[in-house]
Amino acid sequence: MPDLITRERALRNLANLASPSAAELQAIDTMIRTASGAIENHCRRAFVAGQYDELYNGTQSPRLFLRNFPIISIERIAANPTTVLTVTNNSATNQRATLKITKEGLDLTRVASAVTTLNSLAFSTYTTLSALKAAIDALGNGWSSTIGAANLESLATADIRPIQGAMNAKDKPAEVRIHVDEASAYEIDEARGIIIRGSECGGLDASTWQGGVNDWRVIYTAGYETVPEDVQEACAQWTAVLFWASKRDPGLAHEAIVGAESRRPYGDLPPSILELLRPYRVYPILSRGG
Repeated sequence: MPDLITRERALRNLANLASPSAAELQAIDTMIRTASGAIENHCRRAFVAGQYDELYNGTQSPRLFLRNFPIISIERIAANPTTVLTVTNNSATNQRATLKITKEGLDLTRVASAVTTLNSLAFSTYTTLSALKAAIDALGNGWSSTIGAANLESLATADIRPIQGAMNAKDKPAEVRIHVDEASAYEIDEARGIIIRGSECGGLDASTWQGGVNDWRVIYTAGYETVPEDVQEACAQWTAVLFWASKRDPGLAHEAIVGAESRRPYGDLPPSILELLRPYRVYPILSRGG
């Protein structure tokens, strides 16, 4: 996951550290990564903007809660995952055959007498289902494929969602699916990461988010293009806590000077950091993420 702050930002909260050594700077970089991860785990969300390709269950509700927010843009919303291509290997020579879908394309693997052969077919080369089918059939060695229906041949292979597989294709069809129905007429609550359909968006679409398990595919960009200052401050403070803790005896549970001071290292996020992060913490609800 990306760091929430830079080294320079962390050093502002380490003003008492004069002329840090190369080893100390390396340690600070590690602690920034640690603090960033701890904060995102505590808040149950990512902060740095990124693109997401996610599946959601039908909710039978006008509202679909995305896992990441605020929403920057929606690239695609589609439903109805449909088997558009089946791949089979019927050769008696092969003892095992599998289909795996990656981000780049299809990996077809067969094992014959303990010899493994991998054929990778890139979506960037075979851009339509018809082209991909022709490439599979041309492999020989038992490989064959069938497109689900004639009207599917021109579908873009780039719309096949990774990652599906590895699936058994030995003597039985392995299914390749695409969400084929595009959504329309929805509104977006950017700040809260909610997509709204039906009567709640002015009656533009009478539908709700109907469907079953993983029936909706949403491709979107979400997060902060600039991490909020209070989150950066929380990360800088936590980095400083980790750094100074590394300077103490790791076995020290409590230190006291009678009549002067008493100190106990933090075991959890300090209260000041918790307060900075409180507005950003996500509390799980059943409808978020399907």
